[in-house]
Amino acid sequence: MSEETPNPKADEVQDAPVEETQAEETQDDQQEDNLPKNTVAVEDAGTLKKKVIVTVHRARIDGKLDEMFGELNTSAQVPGFRVGRAPRRLIEKRFGKEVGEDVRNALIGESIGSAVEDADLKTMGEPDIKLDDIELPDTGDMEFSFEVEIEPEFALPETKGITVNKEIFDVDNEKIDEYISNIREGMARYEKTEDAAADGDGILAAAKITGDGVEHENPRVPLRVAPGLVEGLPIVDLGKELLGKKVGDVATLKTTAAETHPNEDWREKELTVELTIHEVSRRIIPELNEEFAISAGFDSVDGYRQFVADRLKERVEMEIQNSLRGQICEYLIEKTDIGLPEGVIARQTQRTLQRQMLDLMQKGVSRERIQENQTQLQAAAEETATKDLKLSFILGKFADEADISVGEDEINARIAQMAAQYRRRPERLRQELAAEGALEQVGESIREEKAIDILLKDAKIVEVSPEEKPKATAKKAAKKKTAPKKAAEKSDDKDTDKPKATAKKKTAKKTAKKAEKKTGKEE
Repeated sequence: MSEETPNPKADEVQDAPVEETQAEETQDDQQEDNLPKNTVAVEDAGTLKKKVIVTVHRARIDGKLDEMFGELNTSAQVPGFRVGRAPRRLIEKRFGKEVGEDVRNALIGESIGSAVEDADLKTMGEPDIKLDDIELPDTGDMEFSFEVEIEPEFALPETKGITVNKEIFDVDNEKIDEYISNIREGMARYEKTEDAAADGDGILAAAKITGDGVEHENPRVPLRVAPGLVEGLPIVDLGKELLGKKVGDVATLKTTAAETHPNEDWREKELTVELTIHEVSRRIIPELNEEFAISAGFDSVDGYRQFVADRLKERVEMEIQNSLRGQICEYLIEKTDIGLPEGVIARQTQRTLQRQMLDLMQKGVSRERIQENQTQLQAAAEETATKDLKLSFILGKFADEADISVGEDEINARIAQMAAQYRRRPERLRQELAAEGALEQVGESIREEKAIDILLKDAKIVEVSPEEKPKATAKKAAKKKTAPKKAAEKSDDKDTDKPKATAKKKTAKKTAKKAEKKTGKEE
C-alpha cells in the first residue's frame, strides 16, 4: 500500500475558516477597544449610599446605532423593497424610535456593571435607576445616573481572648415535664366540635380583607386559636378574638401590613380583617400514661422520662454552647463601630424572621408552636434587624480574613440533618431550598458558625452558677447565629430582594440585564 502524500493546501483550506473567524473576532475586539470608554463620576447620596454618574460618549452611541441598524437592515420588511435591500434612511425613518430605545437600554445595561467596577464600589441590593427618565440624545453624549447602597468599611475589634461566662445547671423534673409537654402538643389531633373555640383549637374561616383600596376574599383560611397570620398579615390578638367563637360567628380585627408583605399593594396599609367561622376543631393532646410510653417504644412512663432526661442533658449542653456563642456575637456588636445603609434594614427584617423561625425548628418545636411564635417574631424582627445585619457584616469580614470556606459536602450534611428532623427526603428539601433562593443562605450560615467556633476556641471561658450569671446576657444573639437562615418549609412571606450583610455580589448586573432585555422587544 502506498503512503498518502500530505496536501499542505488541503490543510490550509481546512484551517482557513478558523483563522478567518479568529481574525474577525480580533478585529471586533480592536474596534470595541478603539471606542472611548465611559466617563464615571461618584457622589455621596446619603449614609453608605453613592450616586454614580455615567457619560456615554457619542462615538459609542453611534457604534451601537450602526450595529443595531445593520442587524435590522438584513431582516426588516419595508414596503417596496426586498428584505435586506431597503435604504438605511428609510429603515431609520420607520424603526428609528424603537431602535433608539433599544440602543439606550443596551448602552445602560452594558454601562451599569462596568461603572460600578470602575468606581470600585462594593454594592448591596439593586441599583436605583429611573430607566424611563433617560433619553438617547440625537447629538452629543448621553448622561445618566443611578444610586447604589454600598457595604460599610470598618475595623474588627480584638478577637482573641474574649471573656465569656459558662453557666452550669442541671436537668430537673420541671425541664423534663416541659420537654414532654412540647412533644405531646406536637402529637395533638383535632376533632370537629360545635362547642365554642378554646385555646389551641383549629379554626376554618372565610377571610375578607378591606381597607385603603384593598378588597380580598379567601373562603377557606385554616387558623388556630393563637397568635398567627391571616393572608400574611400578623395579628397578635388573633387568639383572643377567636377564643369562645362558634360556627357562624364573625371576628373583626385591624392590622397594618408589613413593609415586606408579598403583596406590594398591601404594604404599610391599615387593613380590616373579617373572619367568618365555618368550622371549629377541638385540639386533643394525648395524656402521658403507660399507653403513651409504650407507643413511644418504652416499657413504662419512668423509662420514657429517663430517656427524655438523657436527651435533655444533650440539649442543655447545646444551650450552653449557644449562650457562649451568643456572648461572642454580643461582644463583636458592642466593640465594632459600623454604620449601615439606610435602605437595607427594612429588607433585612424578613431575613431575621426566617432565621429565628428556623432556630425554633432545629430545637424540635412543633409546627403549631412555630406558627404561634411567628407573629411575635415578625413583630420583633424589625427591632433585631439592625443588630442582625451588623453581626453578619462583622462575621463575614472575619471569615474573609480567616479564609473560611464551606464545602458542598458540608451543605449537603446540613440539609440531610434538617430533612431527618422532619422525615423528608434530603434531595427534595434541597430542591425546595434552591427554588426559594435559600441554598446559598445555608452555606452562609455554616460559614458564620465556623467563624464563631474559631472565636470561641480562642476565648477565655469562666464557669458561673445561675446565681452568678450576669443580668445582661446575649441569648438573642445566640439564637440567631446557630442555624441556617432559611426554614425547611415554605413560608407565606418571601423577600424578593434577599438582602444579606456578607453579600459581595455585583447586583448591578441584574439591573443591567433588565435594561438589556428591553432591547429585544421589537425584534
